[in-house]
Amino acid sequence: MLKPEPMTKVVICGLNQDLPDVSHILSQKRLVHLEDYGGEDEGFSAGATLDYGAKVSEYLVRIRSLIKILDVDAGSPVGIKNANSVEEEVFEKLDGLEKNILAIHENHRDSTQKLKDGMNRLGSLEQFEPLGINLESFSGFRSMMVFTGTLPSKTEISIPSAEIVREDDMIAIFVPADDHEGIEQQLIKAGFKTLDSPTGEGIISDEIVALESAMQNLEGEIEALGHELEALNKRHGQWLVIAEEHFAAQSEKSSLPLKLALSKNAFVLDGWVPEKECEGLKTSLDGLNVDIQLEFSDDEPPVKLDNPPMVRPFEFFTKLYGIPKHRELDPSVLLFFGYPLFFGLMIGDLGYGFFYFLLGHFLVTKYGHSDELLQLGKIIRLAGFSAFFFGTFLFAEAFGFEIHWLAHELPFVLHKSDSADVGFMLLATGGIGLFYVTLGLVMGFYNALNMHDLKHAVQEKLSWIMILWGGLFFIPPWLFGNSLLGSRLGLSDEIELWGGLAAFLVGLSLAVYAEGIVALVEVPSVFVQVISYVRIAALGVADYGLAHAFNGMAFDIGFSGISIIPALLILLVGQLVVLTLGLIGSGINSLRLQYVECFPKFFVGGGTDYTPFGYTRKYTHETETTA
Repeated sequence: MLKPEPMTKVVICGLNQDLPDVSHILSQKRLVHLEDYGGEDEGFSAGATLDYGAKVSEYLVRIRSLIKILDVDAGSPVGIKNANSVEEEVFEKLDGLEKNILAIHENHRDSTQKLKDGMNRLGSLEQFEPLGINLESFSGFRSMMVFTGTLPSKTEISIPSAEIVREDDMIAIFVPADDHEGIEQQLIKAGFKTLDSPTGEGIISDEIVALESAMQNLEGEIEALGHELEALNKRHGQWLVIAEEHFAAQSEKSSLPLKLALSKNAFVLDGWVPEKECEGLKTSLDGLNVDIQLEFSDDEPPVKLDNPPMVRPFEFFTKLYGIPKHRELDPSVLLFFGYPLFFGLMIGDLGYGFFYFLLGHFLVTKYGHSDELLQLGKIIRLAGFSAFFFGTFLFAEAFGFEIHWLAHELPFVLHKSDSADVGFMLLATGGIGLFYVTLGLVMGFYNALNMHDLKHAVQEKLSWIMILWGGLFFIPPWLFGNSLLGSRLGLSDEIELWGGLAAFLVGLSLAVYAEGIVALVEVPSVFVQVISYVRIAALGVADYGLAHAFNGMAFDIGFSGISIIPALLILLVGQLVVLTLGLIGSGINSLRLQYVECFPKFFVGGGTDYTPFGYTRKYTHETETTA
């Protein structure tokens, strides 16, 4: 915790004939983060996939195509299947299943296209029906041209050599072929817009009736084919997902030679392995004729975050911001404590907190097969619990209503409608800001000391701690005549003023020496970042005010008689608005207070995420074999 796991450089050498076995073991163990071979050594080159790779890729493409056609949504695993049995089933039934699905899909696609073409033709026929002209009259002439389209009904047009049929804006003009160019220019000037006339024979209205009947049949056919595809999805969708996972794992396994240095007879593999897993890696490869060298390296290793189960979901937020370097502190623990704390104080309502908890729990149970949604669900669930806790024991509030009986039972309750309590909340959240900004600088001091030396740590981080605390000691009594921190810490006025000023000036001198004149410009920002945490109280009061306003509107209308309908509607919509805005606003701002105000004080980032060779199986387990 707080530091990534120690990593060791590993070099594995062996004969090419043992590569399939090495690949199988490394894929199962998922311990070695491989470094791709750069192709710089004489006699060595990057290899090609293992022998079974082409066959596996072929099956994988076919299976993924069927998954896409059936629009299969991978659900949570229901039992774990043996990889060997999955492979045998694929070889036995994939051809027949694929033939069936593709045939139905092809018919569904053809029918859909026919329906689309038919609807286009139907629209064209309906446009020309008012003219009362048979279909064969629009084409097939040698000495005559037909112009069909729209012309505003108010526009008068006279063409002596033409026969004109009009109905509202629709118009058909039959003209001698020799005169068609001049007449066309005349029509364009009058505002004529060409429409392609429909083809065929017979009366348009009869064709429309026949076409509508054909469209109904096509719609029924498409619906039936759609039901067939849905039934195939239900019967075989999960099986296809399982098969896709197995062959994706096999494809990953077969790609090992692409990452190695290969000669005619031997291979060399470079990578990283967690220090505590070194012996396990050696043991797993004991039965093979390979040489394993564990060695110290100055290269930057990949980063494997090391946190207890409760903290691990917050690694999701850490990685959204960036991967810490190997020697940096991991901020996931900071997120674990800070995010629920800020969210809970901003919401501070047991009713909303309970709903957020249920939302998080729903994501965890319904979408546990998705790593991202699982982690997000756990975060929301913990944040909802925090909001429920503070809403119960600190604010005694539910859905914007103060719970008076609970407030009387608790020893200390803050009322968001009371100006004195709001003032205390603003001051307290400012104190939280001071703690977090200072903590960020302390962590930055440690990182600078660990990655550079004491000089860098003092000039770059300790200087800003002295600026921040020195400023908070001497500025309030100097400008306003009131003590902010000194009186609360039991310091005399002289020590607070002059000690704070001395610390501020020494820190400023160190910062200017390290960063140049730009440090003077950045001085106000460190105080602004502390004040930024006051938004915790401000958003809490704002959410309460919005909920209270909706509740007041609903009760002003009343819940008796016919007025109960608009009152309930306002109450329901209002609560949904507050619930949604609270989740979005408090969620984003809880994260912002870490990302913007705290992380830049210590986080450098730029590390490489630890991604060991192998495939994480959820639906299958592998014992042995390749395709």
